[in-house]
Amino acid sequence: MEEQKKLIFKKWYSLFLMIALIITSFSTISIANTNNSKEKILLTYNFESPIIKTLEIEGLIYERITLSKCMASGKIGEPLIPSKGANILLPPNSKVCNIQVIPGERQDLGDGHIIEPMGKPIPISSVKNDITPIPNEKIYNSNEFYPGKLHSTIDDYYYRGYKILVLLLHPIQYNPTTGELFYYKNLDVEIELIESGEKNDLYRSYEKDRNEIKNKVDNPENAIKYAKESKSSMDDYELLILTSDSLKDGFNSLKEAHDEGGTPTIIKTLTDVGSSDLEDIRNYIRDAYNNWGIDYVLIGGDTNIVPAPILYVYGLDEETWPYETQMPSDLYYACLDGPYNYDGDDKWGEPTDGEGGGDVDLFADVYVGRACVGDTTEVDNFVTKTISYLSRNPDDEYLSNACFVGEYLGDHGIATWGGNYLDQLINGSSDDNYTTVGISASEYNIDKLYDRDYPGNYWPSQEIVNRIEDGFHFINHLGHSSYDYNMRLVNYDVDLLTNDNLCFIYSQGCNAGGFDEEDCIAEHFNVKTTNGAFAGIWNARYGFFWSHSTDGDSQRFQREFWDAVFGENIPEIGKANHDSKEDNIPIIGRSMIRWCYYQTNLFGDPSINILDTTGNTAPNPPNKPNGPSNGIPYIKYKFSATTIDPDEDNVYYKWDWGNGEITDWIGPFNSGDIAEESYRFNEKGSYDIKVKSKDELGAETGWSDPLTIKISFSRFNSRQNTHLRLFTLLHIFFNQIF
Repeated sequence: MEEQKKLIFKKWYSLFLMIALIITSFSTISIANTNNSKEKILLTYNFESPIIKTLEIEGLIYERITLSKCMASGKIGEPLIPSKGANILLPPNSKVCNIQVIPGERQDLGDGHIIEPMGKPIPISSVKNDITPIPNEKIYNSNEFYPGKLHSTIDDYYYRGYKILVLLLHPIQYNPTTGELFYYKNLDVEIELIESGEKNDLYRSYEKDRNEIKNKVDNPENAIKYAKESKSSMDDYELLILTSDSLKDGFNSLKEAHDEGGTPTIIKTLTDVGSSDLEDIRNYIRDAYNNWGIDYVLIGGDTNIVPAPILYVYGLDEETWPYETQMPSDLYYACLDGPYNYDGDDKWGEPTDGEGGGDVDLFADVYVGRACVGDTTEVDNFVTKTISYLSRNPDDEYLSNACFVGEYLGDHGIATWGGNYLDQLINGSSDDNYTTVGISASEYNIDKLYDRDYPGNYWPSQEIVNRIEDGFHFINHLGHSSYDYNMRLVNYDVDLLTNDNLCFIYSQGCNAGGFDEEDCIAEHFNVKTTNGAFAGIWNARYGFFWSHSTDGDSQRFQREFWDAVFGENIPEIGKANHDSKEDNIPIIGRSMIRWCYYQTNLFGDPSINILDTTGNTAPNPPNKPNGPSNGIPYIKYKFSATTIDPDEDNVYYKWDWGNGEITDWIGPFNSGDIAEESYRFNEKGSYDIKVKSKDELGAETGWSDPLTIKISFSRFNSRQNTHLRLFTLLHIFFNQIF
């Protein structure tokens, strides 16, 4: 009997030890997994089959490769192989410790190919002819594949506190000696992360910032990982006007117009800043961004009043390679993260002048424009023109007029005529490996003033004067320019303009926007009189095109600007200008891209919206979605929304599930009909579900108010799996000892 009691005691004692061991094991495994785990991001990029065409350049036969949604990224003379830009949102407080790109199925494209070399960028002021692309002999005589790697790391950047890793993917590989060419149908990108412990001071946790970042990255679902914090704000403003004490009162009527139009505006001066030092001004803008929630900054003064940052760029001119220069750039006031002169020398904006010797910040946290005014008269001119445009009736006939002004550039094959470039802005283009939406010929009256088509291949200056006087909403220009010469006009000609129908000008011409020089011609268009242009974008230094190609560096920015306005629904001119830059970040190291990135300054109020002249009215914003407010994971729930379109157009809906996942446009639905969509949440949490709509012509609403749904496990559900595993182990143990 005593022996039996001892045996039972031993069994119960063993049971106690086993339970303790099991509990300890679960805890140990949990701790080990927490301490040793490294978060990973996995993304797949798919590629269509490349298109190969034969072309002749100065008697030499080459092949040109195009690959959808890719871009030429190499250096001068290297094979022109398209690459894919990737913007990847990293979680907060993380940094990259390893990047691996895993190729998918390889598709051979044969051998014997002779791929055209990258061309040399040519200043638009150049008079040289026949600058033929020359192959890099070292690469073209090599028996190794080019580029020979699957990715290049550009850098990581911040946008409003969100961290973005920018990569360049290389799905196409080419052996110049054998002519062998192949591509991968897909590339899997695996990014391994570790915790950095860093928190970016520019993270505001605003919903508008969260919506913006989702449009900039390939993995918007990661946005949900950034905490939604409640951040106190002194006041809420959208536009900061920064000027001098003597000019401040002149901007009051513009502030009032913006306030009445729904853009809360505040005026501050350099006295409020405390100095005219560049870094102090930038820090003041940063504080306004954080404390007031501003999105736009209008610099109210010429460089002698509000100084312009002078950034260093390495490039070329007509005669010399390499060539370096410094240029005025308000980009410094827009991109607020980190330093712009890390090494402390006299060259601001070098690619190693950012935090820790990395690149400088290139994503704009605020959108900046400048009124290059020097006295109260020029302030009055600028404010009068800006308010005049803001007050325009969208039905004004002249707002439907768009003019394209192209000049002879020299004998460069397809690049001989500026008109060949500007044609890509009309109805959009998919040339040169990328697609941009343009100015629609069905919605605008298109007028072409091209040397290419004009008798004698040269239009006189009176032709552009007549068009400005007649009234054109947009004028796009590609041709020779200088500080006091643009579109074959000089400063004196611009001052004589009498047009009341003000225009917006985008010019690729050289130096016309060099506002660090004395009163460049862009200033004459914008602030010297009450006529001319209400705003515009001009180059501070050389603009650049490519010989025998329309993939010019300046061209990419002009195409992307109009794509922002008409393709990405970004009508605000300051925001559209910065979007045109950011679309080119993956190729920031290509030829003159950084040069153009720095120099394309906006002369005008950055918060102005390009007026919609189509006569189409967007649908009413949808009401808050209908659906459950509570649920559990892995169960599909149905949600519904509806809206009315004033024009009775069919409507489409896009859903934001609050976890970073946003649907494509779903529809069409009849105006007023209920649209239903089902969704399953796989993780517990609180999700804000929103919906937006657009009509069949593309007019889009903002997001609706959110419906919040709380997804949670019950106490039973949350512990069920752990208890089940524990019960299984105990069951086995009991069977063994009893």
